[in-house]
This record gives sequence, C-alpha cells and structure tokens, in this order.
Amino acid sequence: MKEILRLYGDKQGVEERIRELKPYLSDFYVLSRNLDTSVVFDDIDKDDFMDICDEFEDRIYNDEDVSMEKTLVTFLAANDLKMATAESCTGGLVASSIVAVSGASEVFYEGLVTYSNDSKIERLGVSEDTLMGYGAVSEETAKEMAYGLISDKVDVAVSTTGIAGPLGGTPEKPVGLVYIGIAFRDNDPVAYRYVFDGGREQVRQCAKNTALFLTWQYLKDNL
Repeated sequence: MKEILRLYGDKQGVEERIRELKPYLSDFYVLSRNLDTSVVFDDIDKDDFMDICDEFEDRIYNDEDVSMEKTLVTFLAANDLKMATAESCTGGLVASSIVAVSGASEVFYEGLVTYSNDSKIERLGVSEDTLMGYGAVSEETAKEMAYGLISDKVDVAVSTTGIAGPLGGTPEKPVGLVYIGIAFRDNDPVAYRYVFDGGREQVRQCAKNTALFLTWQYLKDNL
C-alpha cells in the first residue's frame, strides 16, 4: 500500500534511520527542506509502516500530505485556541506561514516582529535586566518574549530570537544559534536551544519550521 509521513528532521538522518530499521525497503523516497520532511512509500507492508511510525513517533506531525503550518492551524481550531507570535531573527516568517493557511483568522491573534531590544522591552515587557544579563539571544529572553503575549485573548505564544548571520557570532553564541520560546496560558514558559547550519536564509527557515513543529508538539503534549 502507498503511505506518506510528514515529519520534522533532516533528510539524511531520516533516510539513514529507515534503512537501518528496514534495510530491505526500496520503494520509498525522502523529500526535505529546512527540516520539514516528507517520506513517501510507494508500496509498503502495514507492519513495516507501523514500525517506522513507532520509530519516528516524536517527530511525525501528519500521516497525510498536509503541511506543518496547516497541521498546526487545524489543531488550534480543533481545540479552540488562539495563538500569537513574537519574532526577532525570523522576521515574521512564522506568522506569515500561519496566515497563509485558509482559516487562520479563527486561531491567529497577532504577530509582532520585535527586532530591537527597545521593541522587546516596549512591546513584550522583556526585562532590561534580562537583556543586560543574558542578552537578546538567550533562553531567558525567548521565554519573556513569548510570555509577554499571553492574555485573555491569547492562549499560546511562540517566540524566536537568534543569530542568523553571516555576522554577529561569537564562540559562546555562534552563527545559527536560535532560541525558541513557548508560553501557554498560566504554565511557566519554556525555551529550546538550537544551532542550525547554513546561510542566513536557511537558518531563518529552519527556525521557522522548528517553531511551528515545537508549538504543535508542545500543545499536543500539554492539553
């Protein structure tokens, strides 16, 4: 039977793991762009398919050919949730991908591009002490950026702050470093650290896709 999986991960890693798990499989191919990956099986036994699903359980976001952003919008709508975004390094990519989906107006409240430190303070309530002590690209700032959007009208917020390059990196904070923050209602906000490879646009696109996936995964695990 023909099957498809949409998942988060790099092409090489996904393909290598499938071949290790099922070395006799040949009728499949992997398509990937900026960590958003599709695996298409032209003809696969049901048991083999279920084994692969189990292997990638924590990365699969859809078993149909449905995009990451549409999967998230559908999930938000099904659970009557409103979302907002606070972006720095991604410059609105997360918000733009969400509003490209039909029906986004039912679940998306607002998107802010808070690129400067002053904007983070004035628009999101990020503490000056946090920015002075940890820097704009930090776990602490990412958490405060996301939490600053939570209100009686916003259930979940996601933030991005990072160094897309090619300039601005240091040994402690290299080019490609991105923190993604998620805040959900009264829960304590969380943040995730990544270092993405590639040029400026690839880093930004990888950060966008990671933010979408993490938001969907966080909500799925916490509702």
